[in-house]
Amino acid sequence: MEMGKTNKTPEFLKLNPFGKVPTLETPQGGVWESNAIARYLARLADKGLFGKTAIDAAHVEQWIDFSTTEIDAPLCSWLYPLVYPSHFPHDQKKEEAAIASVQKALKVLDGYLLEHTFLVGESVTLADIIAACNLYNGFTKVFDPEFRKGFPNVQRWYMTLTHFPHFSAVFQVKDLAKERIKAQKPAQQPKEQQQQKPKEQQQQKPKEQAQKPAQQPAAAAGDEEPAKPAPKAKNPLDLLPPSKMVLDSWKRLYSNTPASQFKQICVNGLWNGADIPNSPTSEHFEGYDPEGFSMWLCDYKYNDENTVNYVVMNKVGGFLQRIDYVRKYAFGVMCILKNSEGQFPIRGFWIFRGQDIPQMMKDECYDLELYNWQKLDGKALNATQKDLIESMIAEDDKIEGLEHVECKVFK
Repeated sequence: MEMGKTNKTPEFLKLNPFGKVPTLETPQGGVWESNAIARYLARLADKGLFGKTAIDAAHVEQWIDFSTTEIDAPLCSWLYPLVYPSHFPHDQKKEEAAIASVQKALKVLDGYLLEHTFLVGESVTLADIIAACNLYNGFTKVFDPEFRKGFPNVQRWYMTLTHFPHFSAVFQVKDLAKERIKAQKPAQQPKEQQQQKPKEQQQQKPKEQAQKPAQQPAAAAGDEEPAKPAPKAKNPLDLLPPSKMVLDSWKRLYSNTPASQFKQICVNGLWNGADIPNSPTSEHFEGYDPEGFSMWLCDYKYNDENTVNYVVMNKVGGFLQRIDYVRKYAFGVMCILKNSEGQFPIRGFWIFRGQDIPQMMKDECYDLELYNWQKLDGKALNATQKDLIESMIAEDDKIEGLEHVECKVFK
């Protein structure tokens, strides 16, 4: 088949009026759209690809639709500008939104695969086949080792499928991506294709053009000046009134204070200010400013799902990685605890510039919706709130009576 010719013939357009591939020719006519073709072929012979029961078949359809809309669509938005830059211009904000959408979908899939070997039942179904195909370019082009850390169950499932003999016989199995492919600049036109001046213009070089006057006459009244590019909009947080609290100073105090003096210097310094240990400039932290900053507590909404330690750690680590763009305006401590039921609740303490959670986090970080957020009155903290904050910052062994398993700091 020769694309651009065969697929534009009247015979082909009868099979698929859009002239696209894949298209399947059957005695009853054409079938187009890859998922429709896959469903048709799976139903030609009963091989169990739709499960064993009606509810199995419904779940197969459910996961097919999920992988198509929640994974394939945003993954294509992420990949196409990287692979086909001349056809799909790269846009950093769109890429970040697409990555966030892929991560959101993979988080759901990873949680499900924590307790399931396959998507439906105890064997491969059409749902597994289609989902793995949708993820192929992700695993081989952009899911680098750091990205994959957050989705160990998806990786295990994908590797299991792609190494089945029946699967690898028709599926080009490649090594997983070692690094993420980067955006490329569109290729420049060859010199011979670039616009050239007509020969007459090249030959005509008036003397008056060669001898440019030292000064240009002022523009006549009414002449329009060329429009200047609009200045880049500043982050609203940079426009807030100055604060006595310098967030970077607090982070240096947190990082530089020796463990043996941590509570005495750092924890106490949050409220009362402190000299930063080992500072080459004798830097002093002025203390927390409730006018310029706000304090927040967060609790994960679905702690009953947090039953595997390393999965919970990856969950928190992924959240902090996805908000790296707000590092200039935030400090956070995320504590992973353990209760008597074997669950790992997540509890966090945050300091944000301004009096609200930064708008950029609300706009771009879907993880926010997974937590309950409580704003504290920084001017009138009660004893319980203050003790909790100090325990979390100091990484005490017990927090609110629960074992403190792990702490991840955003600074």
